[in-house]
Amino acid sequence: MANGSHYPFWTHDTVAAAVLAGVGTASFQSKLDAWATKLNVPVITALVDGWPMLLIFAGLILLLIHPVAEPSFGKSDSAGKSTEISHESQSQA
Repeated sequence: MANGSHYPFWTHDTVAAAVLAGVGTASFQSKLDAWATKLNVPVITALVDGWPMLLIFAGLILLLIHPVAEPSFGKSDSAGKSTEISHESQSQA
């Protein structure tokens, strides 16, 4: 990681996490379906069937609306100077 290269199996880890999330979501969906069938309320059944799509839309809205965070070290010059001074005094000691 120090030389900037990626972990050699990072794509495998990402795929494994996606598969695990999919299996967990399918399991949770089947339990919710059974619960909604017992209640037999149309609104709850509709929500149980549509909650994954609602989460996807909410994530897209947050992605598009939420501004990209800027690093805090580039906002003011005085904070950067005080940090540089403290680092210099620590390295000289």
